[in-house]
Amino acid sequence: MKDNLNEGIKIMDVIPIKLSVTNCFLLKTGERYVLIDTGYEEDWELFRAEIKKTSVELSQISHIILTHHHDDHCGLLHDILRENASIRVVMSRLCKELIAKGENDQTHGGGLLNKRVAWLIRRKQSYLSVILKKKIDKEKNLKFTSYIVRDCDILIDGDTRLRDIGIPLDGKIIATPGHTVDSISILFDDGDCLPGDAAASMLGFAGTKNCVIFICNMDEYYKSWRKIIAEGAKRIYPAHGKPFPVEKLKTNLGKNKARNLVAYRK
Repeated sequence: MKDNLNEGIKIMDVIPIKLSVTNCFLLKTGERYVLIDTGYEEDWELFRAEIKKTSVELSQISHIILTHHHDDHCGLLHDILRENASIRVVMSRLCKELIAKGENDQTHGGGLLNKRVAWLIRRKQSYLSVILKKKIDKEKNLKFTSYIVRDCDILIDGDTRLRDIGIPLDGKIIATPGHTVDSISILFDDGDCLPGDAAASMLGFAGTKNCVIFICNMDEYYKSWRKIIAEGAKRIYPAHGKPFPVEKLKTNLGKNKARNLVAYRK
């Protein structure tokens, strides 16, 4: 899978689905497709419009891989499964209990990168209202329709080859906690990595340094970066922001300190 990092993803094997806040991806596997993450529940009409542009039908999707349980990554599960109930949902085993609660987990510690990010997030309601072009209900922020894992779904324990779970692609799912306890990344043998929120390229002016804006455990987050680097990643395709070379992770490793995290308050 190759692409021009300056122009974003536009390649044969991976199709980007740009939603209001989240980058989702379709992976082509013969005549079928695997969807990486979904988006906010409010993104349903946008999702339908964007996937229509790809000429991919929901009936062609065989699996959805959730990089973690957050509302901007799993919110559309029910809508998509309503259209194609045969899709198998793949997630970390740690995600099972969290996604069933229907709310972003805040029980494992964590906070915002710094005071600048905290200032921006306190204005999240108005920010998202502009992005989504609709009023956001403050009481529903960080919440989503709970999902109960089905017998046909696949729970991942540790690192797992994609072919071992019936996805005919040369790559693997690796555990990359830190943003959340259940965070996983998809790493292909050619070096392409879809990390969900295990890395990002957004709000650089606020000092994020390729971190996502909320970190559950900063030490674990950077440990996951080291793992991504050690496993041979070359190109990072984050859920938030534009693709970038792995060298940026190497350069920014350890730049944000756990002691500087600002506790998140809803």
